[in-house]
Amino acid sequence: MNNHYKKLMRKAFHLILGAIGFFLFVTLLYVIAVSGKKPVKAGVDIVKDIESQNVPALLQAIRQKDVTEIDVTVPTTEEPVYSVPEKTTEEATMPVTVPEITEGDVTEPADEPATQAPVEPTTEPPTQAPTVPIPTEPPLTVKQIKIMDFQEEWNEKLDLNDVRNLTNEEQQQIHAMFMNTIFFGDSMTQAIGDYGFIDMSQVIYKRSASVDALIEKIPEVAAVYPERVVIFVGLNNCNYYKTPEDFVTAFTALVQKLREQIPGVTLYVSSLLPPSDVLGSTRADLVRAPMYDALLNHTANMLGVNYIDSKWIVRQQNYLKDGIHMNRTFYRVWFRYLQLLMGPNL
Repeated sequence: MNNHYKKLMRKAFHLILGAIGFFLFVTLLYVIAVSGKKPVKAGVDIVKDIESQNVPALLQAIRQKDVTEIDVTVPTTEEPVYSVPEKTTEEATMPVTVPEITEGDVTEPADEPATQAPVEPTTEPPTQAPTVPIPTEPPLTVKQIKIMDFQEEWNEKLDLNDVRNLTNEEQQQIHAMFMNTIFFGDSMTQAIGDYGFIDMSQVIYKRSASVDALIEKIPEVAAVYPERVVIFVGLNNCNYYKTPEDFVTAFTALVQKLREQIPGVTLYVSSLLPPSDVLGSTRADLVRAPMYDALLNHTANMLGVNYIDSKWIVRQQNYLKDGIHMNRTFYRVWFRYLQLLMGPNL
């Protein structure tokens, strides 16, 4: 009985294997028909899949007659949905142009940049408001320094009323310096000769004269043919000329006529001295004195005439009784001042 039973089991096992083989064969044909793969490639893939299965598990599934547990996986490979265009005959035979390379096109490789130390970031200074430069005075010249020193020295002496007369040496120097100079003006100029500072032959004046009256005496000045002319007029112009324009016109005419009749002459003009405090408070016309002196300064500069500021020498105790003319003390300092201004060392 046992042998018979075993034979039946073997037949059943062979039938089952045959059925499975048939089933696999039909499945293989179906897959090939659907996927369009070649049989050889698909068969090899299936055989590989079968070989990769767990054989003991497969036999166990057959014994239990449950073929659903057999997993047969057939991988598929999809063809690309796009086709690669083939080259045409014309494109295949078209010659390829290779650019010609000359020696000028070949350049040496650039040197590698030198390794630099890392630069630390700089901190920007805080923004400040722009500073406005403060205008500075130009430096003083040697001439200005000498004049300032002279005025400081003699201002002190004038305030102390300690102005001595010219020494014989100083007198000789002044005569030598002003040998070819004419002092030209009104009674302010007359005092130069009267006090003996300059010889009267070098003084040409007209008392109470305005600038217009001096123009009439220019021929006398030209007859001497001086190298320099020092004009010194007083307060008569404040009474004679009612408008500043008339005074400027008259002084301009005086300068032009002097230059016409004495070619190459160097001209100087002393400032218009103010009246004394007492006279200035009683004469309304003398109020014009500061304004006329400012006009005289400006016009002289415009005409190239050397303006001499003599007002700093004035002291109330040096006026004569009329409150207009000055005593010897004024002229002592004035001539020393002229010697400094016109001397060769300034």
